Amino acid sequence: MAQRSSIIHHVFRAISLSSSYVFALALMLLLSACSDDNSSQQGNAGGGAPGGGQAQPVPVGFITVSPEKIGYTEKLPGRVVSYRVAQIRPQVGGIIQARLFEEGSLVEEGEQLYQIDPERYEADLAMAQANLESATAAVANAQSVVDRYDGLAAKKVLSEQEFDNAKMELQQAKASVSQAEAEVKSAKINLAYTKVYAPISGFIGPSSVTKGALVTQQQQAPLAVIRQLDPVYVDLSQSVSDAQQLKARLIESRIQKRNDSDFSVSLFFSESGEPYPHKGKLDATDLAVNEQTGAIRIRSVFPNPDNRLLPGLFVRAAIEDLASSDALVVPQKSVQIGRNGAKHVWVVANGNKAAKRAVKTGVAYKDKWIIEEGLQKGDKVIVEGTMTLRDGAPVKAKSLSASSSNLQGKTQSSAASSAQSGR
Repeated sequence: MAQRSSIIHHVFRAISLSSSYVFALALMLLLSACSDDNSSQQGNAGGGAPGGGQAQPVPVGFITVSPEKIGYTEKLPGRVVSYRVAQIRPQVGGIIQARLFEEGSLVEEGEQLYQIDPERYEADLAMAQANLESATAAVANAQSVVDRYDGLAAKKVLSEQEFDNAKMELQQAKASVSQAEAEVKSAKINLAYTKVYAPISGFIGPSSVTKGALVTQQQQAPLAVIRQLDPVYVDLSQSVSDAQQLKARLIESRIQKRNDSDFSVSLFFSESGEPYPHKGKLDATDLAVNEQTGAIRIRSVFPNPDNRLLPGLFVRAAIEDLASSDALVVPQKSVQIGRNGAKHVWVVANGNKAAKRAVKTGVAYKDKWIIEEGLQKGDKVIVEGTMTLRDGAPVKAKSLSASSSNLQGKTQSSAASSAQSGR
């Protein structure tokens, strides 16, 4: 720069001499000096890469992949469904004489809910009993005729035709008795149906009829609805691909002679994210795909002693303790997705060089991906420093396993210290 200033000084001096020739000569000297200065700077910059600009190793951080026992803990959307639902409909028609329950209360199985006017059915029962008595008397009369004709037929005093007619009348009288007995039984059943009982235990909703209302046999509108809320079902929705993996894990567990009750389910309220205090269990998996959602229904059962889970409530649930065989997992940030949707990771290959490895991922597990294909035990997957990597580039690799453990220990110590200071 000192040289450039000196030259500029000479230029101005030349101008002051008012000589065009000197001015042109000074300008040429200025351009030559600038060119020499730039060449000198480029030479100094190029001298840092000996041997023709050899690439420097890229610092990266990696983890060593090893099999890990995992649990299937993906949170799935779900909806609470009543364990049992009973729609109360009358079995006989008539006038409602009384409603014997409090709406919204808990009713027990066998408790009477309604009383239908029984007078007509009491009359039907009395008539059926009278018919039965008449048919019984007819049997006795026909039996005495047959007994008397039997002796006469033996003495050849009575024709066989008359004797056969007497025996046929006896059989018809016995059939009339059977029919009358059936009518009596039917009349008793109808009379009993005038008392409407709760078929299950649960909470009963509002009544759709009041005292004095006319109801008909098996009408379409229910008188009331009873829902059993302890326990309750929670129907979860899962995509077809993930459900196939879940079924595979179920089959694997059954081969190992585990019970479905071992598969516990944790529940979370959708709005607040608050965990439900009681654990549920996996109950069943649907074998059909919902045409509208493209998902498969998974049913779980939860205890509901406090009645916090109401039918229709939207929740989220995680299937726990559904341990699979050892699986390879990598952090989600280490998996990159190409333009065509293909996924890959960077690994540290032999000679400390970066290599791109295509992988196939399964379901998400916490903040990691389960690797189904592409990696093996002991592979070094690069987690940090992947932005500028190219295939075959030299890397300066540093393991993150120890640092992650130290960081976790420091975090736990800090949390413990904070808790003690808070006390």
